[in-house]
Amino acid sequence: MTYSLAIIRHHSDPSYINDIKTWNEVLDYLRNKLDQWTIGVNIYKYSSNDRLLGERNVTMSNLWEVANSLTDKILL
Repeated sequence: MTYSLAIIRHHSDPSYINDIKTWNEVLDYLRNKLDQWTIGVNIYKYSSNDRLLGERNVTMSNLWEVANSLTDKILL
């Protein structure tokens, strides 16, 4: 199972972070590695055979809810 992030920034092209292995790495990225120009993040969860299992659009209004989630059930 892997996660991918599409980071949407104000007046910029989106950047992509692929092949994140654990939910804790996703949370670390959301909590510590976003810059001031980020306006949203799309999180995608893929199975081992590359099927999309879940996704979540994270904006600055629901960032706290997602970043403090203990499990990735919030993506479903």
